[in-house]
Amino acid sequence: MDQIAFSPLLDVLPSLPDRCDRCNAAAKLSMTFPGGVLAFCGHHANEHAQTITRTAVQIAVVSEFVWTGASALDTTESTVDGAGRTQRAERSFRNSR
Repeated sequence: MDQIAFSPLLDVLPSLPDRCDRCNAAAKLSMTFPGGVLAFCGHHANEHAQTITRTAVQIAVVSEFVWTGASALDTTESTVDGAGRTQRAERSFRNSR
């Protein structure tokens, strides 16, 4: 069976209103995944970059933040400030219950 690899949609935003879920610092990255949403400061976003790129459906980063995980993403379908969103393949997730 062939596997299809998906890269998360990447949005670059001027700011995020969230706080880091690990240390309560200002969030530089917010990720949406099948189980919910998490926000991370720059330190924790870079620390968990590999896991974020593997599990996120959508990632939002603050424009001035240099995230180490960005280079692992296919950014051809990314958006800047929420503009230019393109159609992406549907994802299906098995219910964990």
